[in-house]
This record gives sequence, structure tokens and C-alpha cells, in this order.
Amino acid sequence: MLIRDQDDDCFGLWMFHDGKLVEVALPRTERFHEPAPPTDEFVPSPGILLRTDTHQRLPRQTPPELRDPRPAW
Repeated sequence: MLIRDQDDDCFGLWMFHDGKLVEVALPRTERFHEPAPPTDEFVPSPGILLRTDTHQRLPRQTPPELRDPRPAW
């Protein structure tokens, strides 16, 4: 299925794999994540899917260990 959040540049391709909804990596796109919120009272963020071929300055990617591990979908 195609899913697009309000802040995404384009639609992301998602599929069920082993009973879980996972994003399929698409060429010339990357999902950027913010650091995890300080507590679990905040809802998890799916990040922002951006095109990498537009020659716009891309945000700095948060290292995986600082991202929120909770699924956003």
C-alpha cells in the first residue's frame, strides 16, 4: 500500500511481511527521524520521508540508538 504523511515529500511503499507492516526502501528517498521524546506520554513519530534527488539540503539523520523504538503505525 502507499502511505503519505502530511510532512512527507512523496508516498512511501509499505507491505505486510511476516504479519507486520514494513516500509519498502525506494530509490532516491530516505526517511529521516527526530530524536525520541523524553517520555512515552508523547506519541511516536514515523519520521519524514524525503526525496534525495531534489538538490535541497537534507536534515541531519538521527542515529538509530537515539530514535524512538516504538512503531508509529
